[in-house]
Amino acid sequence: MNNAERVTFGDDSTLKRLNIVHLISNVGQGSFGLGPVALNLAREQEVQGNRATVWSLDGEADRQWAAESSGLNISRIRCFSQSVPHLLRWSREMERMAIADAANISIVHFHALWTGMSRIPNQLRSRHAIPTVVTPHGALQKWALKKSRWKKEIALALYDRANLNNAACFHAVGENEIADIRDFGLKNPIAVIPNGIPNDWLVSSGDGAAFRQQHGIAADRRVLLFLSRITPKKGLPMLLDAMEGLRPALASWILVLAGADEFGHQAEVEAIIRKRGLSDVVIMPGPLFGQAKRDAFAAAELFVLPSYSEGAPIVILEALGAGVPVLATKASPWPQLVTHGCGWWTEIEAGFIADALKNAMGKSQEELHHMGLRGKNYVAEELTWRQASCKTIQMYEWILGLGSKPNFVVVN
Repeated sequence: MNNAERVTFGDDSTLKRLNIVHLISNVGQGSFGLGPVALNLAREQEVQGNRATVWSLDGEADRQWAAESSGLNISRIRCFSQSVPHLLRWSREMERMAIADAANISIVHFHALWTGMSRIPNQLRSRHAIPTVVTPHGALQKWALKKSRWKKEIALALYDRANLNNAACFHAVGENEIADIRDFGLKNPIAVIPNGIPNDWLVSSGDGAAFRQQHGIAADRRVLLFLSRITPKKGLPMLLDAMEGLRPALASWILVLAGADEFGHQAEVEAIIRKRGLSDVVIMPGPLFGQAKRDAFAAAELFVLPSYSEGAPIVILEALGAGVPVLATKASPWPQLVTHGCGWWTEIEAGFIADALKNAMGKSQEELHHMGLRGKNYVAEELTWRQASCKTIQMYEWILGLGSKPNFVVVN
């Protein structure tokens, strides 16, 4: 049974309407780049005539924010209370609801590795033969696997080994994730479907002057923007090491490190800034959301993401969608930055980042502006959520025996 409704129209044509459940720990502001993936896919899947619901462990305030920020009807976002222990990220209420509602679920799209939520797809698959799609979001990268490894080993033993081994298909957001999945010993099919950008973001505008005024940035200072979590995997100490040797170029630039502190890493970053003598060229305004985030991109001439580990960061799409060229390490699956002439894609090492920064900072405002326009045109033509959603539906239909294998699915 594939639990897909068939809707017949006047011309006797039939639409296969799928009932999709996206499982993810968080969709509120604290979800950063992961929540928008589930929310935007669900919104576009609904537009295409399917029934898509996002289940999370957030509270009502985060549910409201998720609906407002994504445009997904709030009735399609369901939040469940967590059960103890909190560390496991598990909800007895969610699990019971999933079992009770199994007859109405066509497929589960899972975005929450290493949490107790993995019990839910395992039970739906074993009891009701409901297939699961797993999106790792970079969780299977070697660097990521080393972090809190003992917790991951426990999760594997209790529920995630079964969850991973029995997934009907993996959803890789970049070609680089194919190797991560195969290196982990998994032989499942893999659908390569990049993340997208909302059309609303592409047509939006920001007020760069307002951002400068709010944060005391002089009109003649060029803005290099980092906007993500202030957390170890983002590589900020490596970026600051790279910048230390670029003092002459930094005279006309300022680095904006915007984001929420995680694991107390901001104190470490601030100490490095002082030690490197960079206090006069770095500001840390905290997390930015909504119009404040759009204003930051409007002020920026260059965006930088010096990560050690990533899935396919939404923030790179946001930068390009705002017309800002990007400098990223190869932790992000973005060779298109080079092939489309909209940025730099460098090795994960301070020396390589320094070389790329020197090249980028040496370009004129006009040159960087044209690079940004190329990036914006590229994502507008090829990387919208509508395009990503259409591919997910093709993947689901193939899994459910309702369509042929898409050409973006790898089976070897």
